[in-house]
Amino acid sequence: MEVNIAINELLGFRGPLLALIRNLLWLLVFNTAYLGVFAFAPSKFGGSMYTIISMIMSLPTIQNIIPNNSTSIVGQVWNGTVVSIHELEKKSKELDLIYQPGQIAKMGIGYVSFAILIFMLKTIVTITVNAKKKKREQTTQATPEAQENERIRNNNFRIDAIRENRLDDLRQLERDAAERNAEQNEAAGKKILSILECAGAIAKVVILLFIKMLLLPLMLGIWLDLATLSLFNNTWSDRIEYAGIDLFGSIFLHWVAGITFMLLVTVSVLQLREVAHPDILARVIRPQEPQPDLLGNLLQETGVTHTRRVLLSLGIYAALLAVHIWLPARLLLKYNLGQYLPLFQPKFWHILMPQIQVPAELFIFHLCMLGVLEKYKNKIGGMQHHWLLLMGGYLGMTNQILPREVEQFSLVGTLPVFADDATPSQLDSLEEVPSFEGRNDDIYPLWNNMLSETDHTKREEWIRSNISRMEMPVTSCLQHTSGIVRDGKKVLSTHSYIRLPSASSTNRLVVKTSDDASSNLLPTSIGPYRLKQGVSTSTTNVAGVSKTEKVTHIEIWKEMVGKPIPRPPEGWDDLGVGGAERHGRWAWGEEHTSEIENSVAVRTPFFKDPTANKLVKAFTLAVLTAKMVLLLFVSWAAISGVLCAALNIPLYAGHFALYLLRVPEDYIHDPLAFAMGIVLMVPAMGIIVKLFVASNRLKGVWKWARSFRPRQPSRKVKTLAAFFTLWLFVCPILLGYFYSSLFVGISDEFIIKSELNDILVDWGTGSLLLNLWAIMCYFQMLTIKFWSDLIIGRGQVNDDDEDQPNVGAGQGGRNNGGGDNNIAQGANAANTGESTPGFIWQGQDGIIARVVVSIKAFSSGWEWDKVDKQLLLHDCALPLSKHIAIACVVPVAAILFARLLVNAIGQKLGSTIIFRIAAVTTVLLDTINSSKDGLNSWFQAAHKIARDDRYLIGEILLNYPSSTRVVTTSSPT
Repeated sequence: MEVNIAINELLGFRGPLLALIRNLLWLLVFNTAYLGVFAFAPSKFGGSMYTIISMIMSLPTIQNIIPNNSTSIVGQVWNGTVVSIHELEKKSKELDLIYQPGQIAKMGIGYVSFAILIFMLKTIVTITVNAKKKKREQTTQATPEAQENERIRNNNFRIDAIRENRLDDLRQLERDAAERNAEQNEAAGKKILSILECAGAIAKVVILLFIKMLLLPLMLGIWLDLATLSLFNNTWSDRIEYAGIDLFGSIFLHWVAGITFMLLVTVSVLQLREVAHPDILARVIRPQEPQPDLLGNLLQETGVTHTRRVLLSLGIYAALLAVHIWLPARLLLKYNLGQYLPLFQPKFWHILMPQIQVPAELFIFHLCMLGVLEKYKNKIGGMQHHWLLLMGGYLGMTNQILPREVEQFSLVGTLPVFADDATPSQLDSLEEVPSFEGRNDDIYPLWNNMLSETDHTKREEWIRSNISRMEMPVTSCLQHTSGIVRDGKKVLSTHSYIRLPSASSTNRLVVKTSDDASSNLLPTSIGPYRLKQGVSTSTTNVAGVSKTEKVTHIEIWKEMVGKPIPRPPEGWDDLGVGGAERHGRWAWGEEHTSEIENSVAVRTPFFKDPTANKLVKAFTLAVLTAKMVLLLFVSWAAISGVLCAALNIPLYAGHFALYLLRVPEDYIHDPLAFAMGIVLMVPAMGIIVKLFVASNRLKGVWKWARSFRPRQPSRKVKTLAAFFTLWLFVCPILLGYFYSSLFVGISDEFIIKSELNDILVDWGTGSLLLNLWAIMCYFQMLTIKFWSDLIIGRGQVNDDDEDQPNVGAGQGGRNNGGGDNNIAQGANAANTGESTPGFIWQGQDGIIARVVVSIKAFSSGWEWDKVDKQLLLHDCALPLSKHIAIACVVPVAAILFARLLVNAIGQKLGSTIIFRIAAVTTVLLDTINSSKDGLNSWFQAAHKIARDDRYLIGEILLNYPSSTRVVTTSSPT
């Protein structure tokens, strides 16, 4: 049914007055019922439960049972918590906050009490229903003959009781019949039980979500605050005072800190699970849920399972927090290094109320963290892979901790199938196993031993211990082979087993599993070894006569590891259809392994020789322990250093940028400084990483520097020198002087600054602004499409080239791929204007991007032919210099002229005011002049729209040559 009702009519603003009153009354009733059900009722019930619990706890017997251990850690934590709650409540009452902590606590107690009551009622009803059901089953266990005899007996008893007027017996008989018809009462109990089960499921989901999504992050956030409290030169009383002033902001701050820590730890651990060899962590750490039915998982698993998982997660988070947060904080505090880190001297400037601005900034930060972790989580796995690869190479543990591919197989040796073909040295001191079904004494004893053993590890030990008995075939020249791939795993043949002769008959087909001890099927893949059946020739000399015989043997090949497998693959954490087999994450539990996991070479064990004596094993254990301790210590130091640098270097960069922008000390806001530092550092880090990779580390950098040879004419050198002079010195100094004079001001005595410090600061300011503008142009950040893609998503905005006006790209020219991505070009101030019609500054086809490509080609390979004078100077550097110079020279000339004029009439006007007025006017006129083509296209589009709206509504306009007149005909529509 389609409802066509205006919103004002639906709300009651249009129509009868009674409709408005009715809607207002319904809204009032709804809000009252909502608050009563979800706020007042839990609060009143929680207050009553708190009173009852307080009365119970105040009993002398309870106080004697629970002694006050104020000296123990638990007692100190409890006493500190109680004191903090009282202080928080006192502070909140002093400030008369809208929501009091006591009220919130009462509501929480009420909800918990409701949940406990629901679980208790559910348990009682379940026990009652089960008892009645059990009793009924016991009464119905009699045979049909006995039930029929019982029915006949009851009927006769009833007839006799009626005849003899025995009312007591008749009533007893009716009571027995009522008990036997208790199914109706049981059905009612089942209905009540189903209602309580639904309520219990809701309570269970709410409690679990509350614990996992609110309580656990909040607790971790408080622990983070306590671990670093001394570094901020604050006390817990200061935190209580802030919570009393802004309770929601304090809770939200600690929750964001805790959830951010949880996300970082979770993503890092999940990535480490995929980076390390699957034999190490894949069976210990659960991956992301294989199915997205999170609600079903919460309901299906028991409370004991959820409790165990929450406690385990809490223990892991607490241990990592102590190692990576508390311990580095203690070291920084001990050596007094916190005073040099801006993170622990925060500066805040609130434009709005702190109660509004702080939650808004925390919300934005949380959304940014979610986006960054979702986009770059595989980068974290790549960093872990490179780190373990580096440390594994130094410690000689790469094959023990990282997965590697199987490159090829090397031939270890051969052993005969039959014992008669073996040499005496191959049969010497071989251990025999007891007889088993299917044993054939004609075959080589090693194969009998392996057939009797179902454990692959022991079979691998059998092969390893008999390597010295193996022979290399003389006629075979093939010592290495690449094998074939089957389900991602490299093997030697398509056969999974080698059938050995059985004891009863060599031709009997054996239909048994390979894990059966009595089976004569020997698997071809045993750990790192591959078995392959073959035939060789053996020449013997009997009575001077040489005799050639064919010997059936089994070749033993061993894996040769190749390059490490980079993890994780693309889409490994996708929860869609396919799971591990499709996306390639390490399998969990009984999941089917993927082709990537099947291709992993067998991990080198920590104890390579299980048959070694105790002294060798002890020495190996000591060396392994030392390596692991060193790896963990270096990894801890690296993680702590990276965390410290990631939190403080952006603040340093942001503070420096704010200093260059002449922001006063009182107006510095660290969240803004941190964001600015990230914006400045990300491109710099990207350039450094690309240079590091391209130059093959330090040796490549030195080789690259020595390979410089100016083999081109001097005009190329002059072009480069002119470009870098304009870009690195002239434009930054002029732009910095313009910025400082416009926003900071200039003195009335000096127009041009002569101090070296001021010139350097102006140069830094100009360099910052110029390069930021270049980066924004390179990534098209000054276009509507960029922000639309960022907010809405790519492919969501339909760009119509015919209807959207295009600035500076209508004529085609050298940059015809800009489209409507440069509609903001006309607003880029004076230094963003164009010198040639048809040129664009933004995008991959813009001037800035082509200059970057040219400079990159020249700097990476000294390609002098990429140095284009037209591009670097005439299209880029000279137009920028011209517009910036105009913006600086015209206001200075205006000051000189205005001074003469003002002095002539005897008035006085500040130089700063004159400069600002002249600068704004100059920039506006220069922008209009530079964007006249775009403005013209905008005017033409607006004129066309106005003309169409006026003349072409329902009509078609036909334009004829000037010799004929214009005829307007009516439209068929």
